[in-house]
Amino acid sequence: MTTTTTTARTDRPRVARTSPAASVGLLLLRLAAGALLLVHGVPKLLEPATATGMAASLGVPAPTVLGWLSILGEVGLGGLLLLGLATRVAGTLLLVQMAGIWLLAHAPDGFLVQGQVNGENALLFAALGLALAFTGAGRVSLDGLLTRRR
Repeated sequence: MTTTTTTARTDRPRVARTSPAASVGLLLLRLAAGALLLVHGVPKLLEPATATGMAASLGVPAPTVLGWLSILGEVGLGGLLLLGLATRVAGTLLLVQMAGIWLLAHAPDGFLVQGQVNGENALLFAALGLALAFTGAGRVSLDGLLTRRR
């Protein structure tokens, strides 16, 4: 009795295959999230005192550092998502950043304030980050292009 052993090639990174429709959906999701992050981050980058002042008003330690992390997160992660570059990492960092923002700025007031969801933008961005951390960018992205070239 003879047995054969097969080994899978592991020299190339594996990317989940997505249908064309799913790739377009991920592209639209990335473009929306990236553009909205830039809309929030670029004004803060041009006037950093806004972000550092918000952080200081929350009474958090090192408000200047947290303010700049917020700015760099919104601008940097927004750019990465628009390009579809390092998308899983960017999605994870977006989740962490927005969860932190919600916990520091919104959670002390509770989930609902006067019948409205408190900090819904941060929660929605966190959910988008989580989804992109799991799915990646799809084929229509720099991640997809770089993976196909290897």
